[in-house]
Amino acid sequence: MDDGLNEKGGDPPSPSSDEKKTYAEIIKEAFPFYLHIGMTYEQYFYGNPYLAVYYREAYKLKNDQMNEMMWWNGYYTYIAFATALSNMHFDGKRHKINEYMKEPLRIRPLSEEEQEAENEKVRNKVVTQLNILKANWDVNHSEEQ
Repeated sequence: MDDGLNEKGGDPPSPSSDEKKTYAEIIKEAFPFYLHIGMTYEQYFYGNPYLAVYYREAYKLKNDQMNEMMWWNGYYTYIAFATALSNMHFDGKRHKINEYMKEPLRIRPLSEEEQEAENEKVRNKVVTQLNILKANWDVNHSEEQ
C-alpha cells in the first residue's frame, strides 16, 4: 500500500528523475501527505509556503519523539522481564529477590537543586561510612592497649 511517504516515512513523495511533471502535479501529489500531518486545504494552497516546511519539520520531530518513546517502552519491558526471570529459581534454591525499579529512569538532567541534594546524600553516606570505620578502628585498637 502506498501511503504517500518515502522509504524513511518523513517526506512527501518525490517524482522520479525520468518523470516530467508540472509543479501543479507535484503540489497535488504531495497534498495528501500534508493533510495527513495536519495542514488544512486553505493553509496548503493559499497559506505561506514556508508553513509546509514547518509542518514537515514538526512531523519529523513528532516521529523522532515517538521512536524514542517506543525505545524506552522496549527498555522498560526488557528490565521487567529480566527482573522476573532473575527471580525464577530454576535450581530450587532460595535466592535474594530482585525488585523492579522503584522510580522511572530519568531522561532529563537533574536541576541544580536536585543535583545539590543528590551530592549532599552522597556526602552524608560517605561520612557515615567513615564514622563506622573509625568506630571499628577505635574498638579494635583500644582492646590491644
